[in-house]
Amino acid sequence: MSSGHATRVDILIQGGGIGGLALAIAVMQKGYTVLVVERVGGLSEPGAGIWMAPNPMQVFDRLGFAEKITSAGWMIHRLTLQDYNGEILQVSDLSAVSRLFGFETIALHRSLLQKVLCAQLPCGVLNFGTEVKSLIQGTGSVSVLLADGSEIDATVVVGADGMRSRIRQLASLGGETRYSGSSSYRAIARGARPLSSEFDHDAYEIWGKGCRLGFSKINADDYYWYLTFDSAPNKNFSPVERQAHAQSLLRSFFPRWTMLLENTRPEDIIQTDISDLRRLSTWSSHRIGLIGDAAHATTPNLGQGGAMAIEDSFSLANAFERVGLSGRAFELYEKERREKVDWTVSASWNIGRMCHLKNTMARALRNAVLKKVLSGSGEKQIRKLYSIV
Repeated sequence: MSSGHATRVDILIQGGGIGGLALAIAVMQKGYTVLVVERVGGLSEPGAGIWMAPNPMQVFDRLGFAEKITSAGWMIHRLTLQDYNGEILQVSDLSAVSRLFGFETIALHRSLLQKVLCAQLPCGVLNFGTEVKSLIQGTGSVSVLLADGSEIDATVVVGADGMRSRIRQLASLGGETRYSGSSSYRAIARGARPLSSEFDHDAYEIWGKGCRLGFSKINADDYYWYLTFDSAPNKNFSPVERQAHAQSLLRSFFPRWTMLLENTRPEDIIQTDISDLRRLSTWSSHRIGLIGDAAHATTPNLGQGGAMAIEDSFSLANAFERVGLSGRAFELYEKERREKVDWTVSASWNIGRMCHLKNTMARALRNAVLKKVLSGSGEKQIRKLYSIV
């Protein structure tokens, strides 16, 4: 690959999602030149809603724009976890959590979050409609050929391109997905009023037999909801079939909340199989490294997928500042992040295994154990999850 007419940048990031944009912001604030390439043709963060917990909110605060995220979303003051029969398993006072970490959880549309992040970057940094086609590592840089024919000479390359990362593949870093046994629907219920106004800032997750429902407001008018269910992999339904299936599950286990579906257009229901990534032996190869789902995709059961990518971005930017743009920085970042990431991925997987239990006795035992464990170790787990370096 010739680099005679290559564009020179300090950092090339593949992936214009939440993690890639957060990293671009963080490293630009430290004075590095950055190019972000994104395969799709424009802003199109997939998904419906997202909850930004206190850990990513602390990162946004250190980067100087947490208030913009708060203004774009909806504060969640309380999260109630319950069995579909009405038994309360846990009530989390997120306002109390905010007194520990400075922020409550903010719920917002994923595309709005992406727009806020994009607004922090100057024009020309984010390039749509192209991706890395090939790369060659040299002694002091990486020569990159993009799909549009452009040549880039980057000191380091970062893959922020998701669970099926092309950068991970090109760097021969492995990666095997692990299907959880569950698929999911996600959507926005526009103008829904499932709760009275006194509960406007409450979020709920309800565990049924072989399924689970969660929801919260994301603005003054709309609710974000998700529904997970036992399923064989790659069993994709049409929009009408998704609506009918969701309706059947809600009527069977969550009849109080059918309004959410009644206020959702069938074409807005997104179906996604729930998987994670088996543990990689390393997140980098010399001058090429990974963040977020590309390095350690997790199931969504703790609501920490996007949060982990944002924490990764902050950690990696700091590592670059400490030891320079090198393989050593990737190693330092991984050392700092590994323990928390591995714990989060494992904990999230285990929650997924227990929330869909169908046997009545098994569910009763689970509920009893869970209430006891959560009451005794809640604050310790919260500190582990939400503390950032």
